[in-house]
Amino acid sequence: MISYLISNMSDKISKITTVQVPLKEIQETKQLLMAANQLVLKCQMIKDKKYAYIPIKDKNKVKVMFKQFKIIDKKLKMISKETDLRKILAAELNEEEFAELKTAYDIIGTIAIIEIDEKLKHKEKYIAETLLKANKAIKTVLKKAGAHGGEFRTQKLEWLAGEKTKETIHKENRVSLKLNVEEVYFSPRLSTERKRIMNKINEGEDILVMFSGCAPYPCVLAKNTKARNVFGIELNPAGHKYGMKNIKLNKLHNVIVINGDVKKVVPYIFHYIVGMKSADKNDELETRLIHHPVIMELHLFDSDIFEGRPKLEKTIKKLQDKGVHVVLHMPFGYNGKRYSLGQMDIKRELAMFKILGELCRKYHIKAVVHPTQDIGIAEDEEMLVDNIRKLEKYYDYFYFENVTHGLFAKTGDIVRIGKKAGIRNMCIDTCHLFITYRDNDKIEKHIKKIRKNFNTYFHLNDHDYKTHSCEIGKGYIDFSKILPYVNLGVTEVCNKNEKHPKEMIRSYINVEHTLRKFDRILMPLPKTADDFLATALSVAKKGTIIHFYDFLNESEFDIAKVKIFKACKKAGMKYRILDIVKCGQHSPKVYRICVDFKIL
Repeated sequence: MISYLISNMSDKISKITTVQVPLKEIQETKQLLMAANQLVLKCQMIKDKKYAYIPIKDKNKVKVMFKQFKIIDKKLKMISKETDLRKILAAELNEEEFAELKTAYDIIGTIAIIEIDEKLKHKEKYIAETLLKANKAIKTVLKKAGAHGGEFRTQKLEWLAGEKTKETIHKENRVSLKLNVEEVYFSPRLSTERKRIMNKINEGEDILVMFSGCAPYPCVLAKNTKARNVFGIELNPAGHKYGMKNIKLNKLHNVIVINGDVKKVVPYIFHYIVGMKSADKNDELETRLIHHPVIMELHLFDSDIFEGRPKLEKTIKKLQDKGVHVVLHMPFGYNGKRYSLGQMDIKRELAMFKILGELCRKYHIKAVVHPTQDIGIAEDEEMLVDNIRKLEKYYDYFYFENVTHGLFAKTGDIVRIGKKAGIRNMCIDTCHLFITYRDNDKIEKHIKKIRKNFNTYFHLNDHDYKTHSCEIGKGYIDFSKILPYVNLGVTEVCNKNEKHPKEMIRSYINVEHTLRKFDRILMPLPKTADDFLATALSVAKKGTIIHFYDFLNESEFDIAKVKIFKACKKAGMKYRILDIVKCGQHSPKVYRICVDFKIL
């Protein structure tokens, strides 16, 4: 049995130093304070209409942790039951044992990770059970069984008490992060740093997160900012798997995570953000999948949506199991008729869109839809807007594609209709644009305008005045103007033989050699991030902000500046240091720091 020390001050009110925290950030702040051993557990937190006042130990240390919060003295009620781990264990450990006791621990979700000295091994179960009883938020206690190491910087952990699991859901900055704490590197202490970066993001930024793990940075940035797209690259397959789960868990629609080596992925990133298109036919899919596309857009027929749905779902699951992102493309029509929302009677359209939308919701995938299809009927804009609004509950999942003529073809019309209807996502078809404008400068202006107002997805195809969607490079579209804006899409090319799609595959290979530039690059890999500076600089442009992390003694912060100077000099790039921030203490006098710098 655990015997708690009971004090005689159950009704005592004392003046205590507190940190003033917005109500929605209570749990996250308490977790960080507890992990840093700065939470006073024997005092009751108080709240008013806007804030909570959490009791703290050292105001100077907490000021460093939470620069955005005020430190205020408040009168708080003392809690009678002792919850300070050292005080509870003082009665049960002898002097030598007590000297070896480490009471700082990390809390990730409902799991506490503690360090037990070898001299206290015989008391480790008791210590773990004491921690469980002292902190009701903790359900599992694990102990460190080795240092962080290996290719994925993971740490061996042993179960001591509570629920026998190493998987948990950690909450911070309005996101939930599911992970196995032994399989994935994750630091709850970086929650404040993630929030700092979050507050710097400008609307419309394209962000690259190197070493993204289970996607804490991508999820926090996508959830809390107006970034256009957040790309994450992670080498650890387990980290990537949890990253995919966390995107779905947080219902995010502008995050792309990639499993691979940063140095190998970045130069060929279009291979990971541009895929291919196929019908739901095994012989067509096989000839495309041998090239390992990360995205597969399935062009559907009416029968796939209705009677063939079980087979379609089987294909979706099979592709997702292979790590392929699935996009669906609506059927063009039924019984010789074209689907269109630009007409009065849309019962059949609504039935089809409902099935399509529910499939997207079920598998957390997207679909390309045509609001109109240029079928020669008289179009009424208000009727079209009203009909599009009937799909509102699927807006997160639907990309609305531009057509060649009519109401949904030109820039001004698409933006106006899209804003009236409240659309969020657009599919930009480059061949359709060339047919509409026959001018590459106008195509670029269209893309800029659409990207400014909507999330985008691309159908990349060329036009030669003969074939509707010909092989890229065989027509008149200038892709050097287009590819810098592409965030996600497929090469949608007409092939002479769909079972052997040579034209599509050549187009796919053609675009994968293009470098994709970013507005902001995060490099949260202390100690070895400088090995990747050249890679980061290769996809930076004028105005790009890079966040470079390192572990350094407080007297050696200039070493990080030297690393940046050498890398930029070699790349022939000018830069300016914006800030050097302490993100947490790694060991005595050694800090995790972040150097923010801007490419000029």
